[in-house]
Amino acid sequence: MENKNISQIVQERIKEEGIKPISRKVFSIKRVAFWVIVFSSLLVGAFTFSLALSSLLNNDWDLYNKFGLNFVFKTLPYFWLLSLALFTILGEYYYRKTLLGHRRGIFVILGIYVVFTSVFGLTFYLVGVSNFTEKYLEEGPTVYRNILLNRHEVWSHPDDGLLSGKITRIAPDVLEIIDPNGFVWIVDTSSAVTRGKTEIEIGERIKIIGDKTDNNSFDADELRPWIGMNLLMR
Repeated sequence: MENKNISQIVQERIKEEGIKPISRKVFSIKRVAFWVIVFSSLLVGAFTFSLALSSLLNNDWDLYNKFGLNFVFKTLPYFWLLSLALFTILGEYYYRKTLLGHRRGIFVILGIYVVFTSVFGLTFYLVGVSNFTEKYLEEGPTVYRNILLNRHEVWSHPDDGLLSGKITRIAPDVLEIIDPNGFVWIVDTSSAVTRGKTEIEIGERIKIIGDKTDNNSFDADELRPWIGMNLLMR
């Protein structure tokens, strides 16, 4: 058998299989596209991290002893945590397709990605991007309220002492609110403690801990902001 060098073998295989080389232009476009995907996944991942961080820090952790593990599981930001994992995997996958991707192991790449995502995500959180986004989504698509955020469902159990809604009327020691189901409640706030940055204004949504006294009456022990009850402020 005639000895053949590698270049000859490659050329013969290209002819046999009809393989067409990728033009330099297409190759350059793909290379740029991979980097665009990597940086996009990094930014979206950081944004998602800030929303997950906001949900965790602004969660009502102090109520878990009172309402149990079921309360914990219902209020964790599963959607944002899963989204963060998805964009982390996506970023790592396309980074390995770049010219630099083969130089580092998978765990090194994931570690770098997590660090950058955390730093940028924390920055987004500190400048208020996550709080602004949550408020926008609260007033926006109902899919977010019904599927992505369990806070409405968790705080819609007046029989168990948890109530929430938008303030529609303010009077001395009394608030009138409308809950997520459209029911109007008269809330006695004479003995209530205001927590965090709760804003008692018409149109503001608040969370209330207390006792149901009638079909549409509620005695409040605590008033809490709907968003912004930062763990660090307690």
